[in-house]
Amino acid sequence: MLLTINKASYFCQFWHVTDFHYDTTYFTDQLSCNDDVPTPGPYGDYWCDSPWRLVQSTVDFMAAKTRQHKNVDFVIWTGDTVAHIADSNTSLSENLRIIERVTDLLEHGLAGIPVYASLGNHDFYPSDQAEGGQSEIYRAVGDMWKDWIGNHSHVPRFESGGFYSKTLTSAPTLRVLALNTNLYYTSNDVTEAMADPGGQFQWMEQQLKDARASGHKVLLTGHVPAAPLTHGLVNWFYAAHKTRFVNILLTYSDVIAATHFGHDHQDGFKIIQNSDGSRAVAQFTAPSVTPWRYKIKTPSGDVSGAPHNPGVRLVEYDRDSGAHLDYHQFYINLTDTNRQNQSNWAKLYSFKSAYDVSDMSVTSMRAIFARIKDGKGRAYTSRYCRHAVVSKMDTPCSDEMRGEVYCAGLHYDVPKARQCVDQYLLRLSGADSLMVNVNLMTLAATAFIVKWLL
Repeated sequence: MLLTINKASYFCQFWHVTDFHYDTTYFTDQLSCNDDVPTPGPYGDYWCDSPWRLVQSTVDFMAAKTRQHKNVDFVIWTGDTVAHIADSNTSLSENLRIIERVTDLLEHGLAGIPVYASLGNHDFYPSDQAEGGQSEIYRAVGDMWKDWIGNHSHVPRFESGGFYSKTLTSAPTLRVLALNTNLYYTSNDVTEAMADPGGQFQWMEQQLKDARASGHKVLLTGHVPAAPLTHGLVNWFYAAHKTRFVNILLTYSDVIAATHFGHDHQDGFKIIQNSDGSRAVAQFTAPSVTPWRYKIKTPSGDVSGAPHNPGVRLVEYDRDSGAHLDYHQFYINLTDTNRQNQSNWAKLYSFKSAYDVSDMSVTSMRAIFARIKDGKGRAYTSRYCRHAVVSKMDTPCSDEMRGEVYCAGLHYDVPKARQCVDQYLLRLSGADSLMVNVNLMTLAATAFIVKWLL
C-alpha cells in the first residue's frame, strides 16, 4: 500500500545508530580483538570493537549534524553496546555500567532529542540470554531509560520483557514499537521452548490493532532482524518465533511504515512479504559503529569477515504518514582517521540516488530487485556489496553474493532464499546442479560460522 506524503514534512529526520560494542579493554587487554594489534589506532582497529574515542566521536558527529539541520525529531538506538567479550571476562554489573555510560553520552550529547532504545544480544549476561520475563537487566535499564520511555505505565512493561511503545511527540499519529527481538534469537537458550516469550507477540498484535483503529502508523525497531543476513543467508530467529513474528508483520502491513534493526553489522535492505506479494513490509538494517570483523580458525585456514568502517544513518520521513523518503549514510574511513588522528565523518551515499528510486518504499525496493534479476543491474549489486562494508572502495561482489543480495532481499525464509540463489546461479552460468550445490554448501558453512560470532 502506498503511503500519502505530506510535502510540508519532507525534511523531518531521525538518526539510526547501532552496535557501538564499546570495549573498555581496547588499549590494554584487547579482549574483543580477533587478531594481534600491536599498535592500536586511536579510533579503533578493524579486528577489534570500539574504543571510547570512536563512541564519543559518533555521538559528537550526530549532535553537530543535528544542530546544523535543526529538524531531527528522534534517535533510534538498536543495541549491542557491550563488546564481543567472553562471559568469563565480564559481568552483568559491568555490562550495565557500559550501557549507562553510553546512555548518558546520548542523553547529554543530544539533549532534548528523544531516544528510542533497544537492548542487543551482547548487552545481556550471560551473552545472548534474554529472559522472557522480569529480570535484573530489564529493571536496571528501564530505570536508565525511563525519561525516554516516558509514560510511567510503559516502564513496568519494559521491566517485564524489555520492550515498550511510544507515540512520537513530533508526530502524534506515529508510534514507535521498540522491540526485544533477542527473545527469538537462535543463540538464546532461555526462550527456545516459549511460545510467546515475555508476552511480546500478544502485545505487538494489540499495539498494531490499536494503531489501525486509531489511524496511526508504526515504526518497528529492535536489534535482531527477522530477515536473514545477506552474506551467508544466516537465519537469526527460531523457526516457530519467526513464523509468528512475520505473520504479525504481514497481517498489519498496512499499519507498518518500516522496520529498522541492527545486529548484522552490515548495511542492507529487504522486503518481508507473503508468497504473492500482496502484503509486504520494508526492513532496513543499519551498519554498526564498531569496525569489528569476525575470525575463526578452520582445518583449511582462517575464515574472516571483510573489514568494514564505522557508520551512522540519518533517515528522512514524513511525520503525518510515516512514509520513509530517503536516508543518508555517514561513515569514517578508519584507516585515514587513525592516520590523521582525527575523525572525518563524511557522507557515503544516499539511498535514493544510489539506487535510482524515488523513496524507501516497498515499491521502490521491488524496482531495485527487478533490475538485478537474472544478473541485470550489476551496478546496483556492486553498490550493495560496497555499502555493506561501509566503503567507497570497490568491493568483491561474486555471483554468489549477487544472488544473495537478490534472494535475501525477497525471501525471509532461508530455505527459499537458498533455492532462489541456486536458480539465480543456474540462470547466470548455465552450470550443472552439482556446481551449484557446491556453492550452496559454501554458503551454509559461512552461515554456520557467522551465527556463532555475531
